[in-house]
Amino acid sequence: MTPLLALLRPREWVKNALVLAPLLFGAKLFDLEAVVCALVTACAFCLAASAGYVWNDLADREADRWHPLKRGRPLASGALGIRSAAALSAGLALGSLALVAPLGAKLVTCLAGYLGLTVMYSLWLKHVAIVDVLTIGAFYILRVLAGSLAISVPASDWLLMATGLLAVFLGLCKRRHELLLLGEEAARHREVLGRTGSRFLDAAISLTTSTTLIAYLLYAVAPDTVTKFGTRGMLVGAPFVFYGLLRYLHLVYTEGRGGSPSELVATDPGVLAAAIGFALVCAVVVYF
Repeated sequence: MTPLLALLRPREWVKNALVLAPLLFGAKLFDLEAVVCALVTACAFCLAASAGYVWNDLADREADRWHPLKRGRPLASGALGIRSAAALSAGLALGSLALVAPLGAKLVTCLAGYLGLTVMYSLWLKHVAIVDVLTIGAFYILRVLAGSLAISVPASDWLLMATGLLAVFLGLCKRRHELLLLGEEAARHREVLGRTGSRFLDAAISLTTSTTLIAYLLYAVAPDTVTKFGTRGMLVGAPFVFYGLLRYLHLVYTEGRGGSPSELVATDPGVLAAAIGFALVCAVVVYF
């Protein structure tokens, strides 16, 4: 990829598919207006996410030079200038807000909150142990919330909680991968890694895995869910959720993966099959 394209990290845009979750669970897939609004919002979040990635690389360019993988990033390697990157980040942020402006003030506020949290994360929050991964969970929740605002369908509290927990799980696995990859140099790259031991991360990952599964099970049998869909069919999706979590853990602990959740989900046949199977179960329950 060219340095400019690499700076935008288009592979990470797959995370913004969460914006479309309310479209599925709200039974709006065949509503053309809702589909268009959701897709526009997803595109806006792609721009906003890239703005955040550029800003994050600006803040981390010195530390990234100590990282065996991140040292090749455009700003850390010197392939792109600081002023150009700053202007690009600002342009992407403004473009994302302009894209959702016709869809309502609440959605603009939600996206602005996401952008503001991105700046706070890059400058401060990611340097605070535990708070850093909780902030990652907030990023995912804001995506789902924005998707619900775009199509005027209230987001389920259980859906928001399960999304946030899953994001924290992925964030913890990523921190473990960084800690093992960098070894004694971990603290030099990111100070918070020096205050986070592998034993703590293992315990936190175990806790978050079980809590995520329980949250989904409670969502599947919640009276509101059963009343809305007229069935407990969402329970059929539980094996896919459980397998997906265990498969991800298997890759993290036996193959040392997890550094890039988006890449792992998109490339591993097991995790991908779990995601597709879960999506099909949801589609059948919601629409048929």
